[in-house]
Amino acid sequence: MEYIVFFTAILVLVGSISLAMPSKSSRKISKVRLEAKLLGCKISSTLYGNNKFKNQSSISASYQIKNETNLKDAHFIRDKEQLILYSPVKLKYSDSFDSIKNNLEDASDSLIEIIFTKSLILFLWNEKNGIEDLRVILKNLNKINYF
Repeated sequence: MEYIVFFTAILVLVGSISLAMPSKSSRKISKVRLEAKLLGCKISSTLYGNNKFKNQSSISASYQIKNETNLKDAHFIRDKEQLILYSPVKLKYSDSFDSIKNNLEDASDSLIEIIFTKSLILFLWNEKNGIEDLRVILKNLNKINYF
């Protein structure tokens, strides 16, 4: 009887410790998010608060950077293999729309949704692709100009 109590206590202790330890994937995402903050990204949860994104996937974090482009109002959503303009429709008929779309398409296939506001660029991407993918996304977002 004493052995049963002893082994039960050990199992409870080992179980609680293993639940407290992060998994490999959560450690990898944590490392990516730390490096993203060093690159100037602000990371916020999409699960709580006012969510402007239309994508209802399992992405739990949105990234924000300062909008240094001339594009102040646009919303792009990935539909299958390409990013499509969600709003405003008038942007589609501008002269520089093709260059904007090409820059966004060149950014990454892991880019899911992008919102340009006056002060911020908010975007969702697949964090599992790593920090190099984020660097490419940030580089291409900063190349966008709209006249």
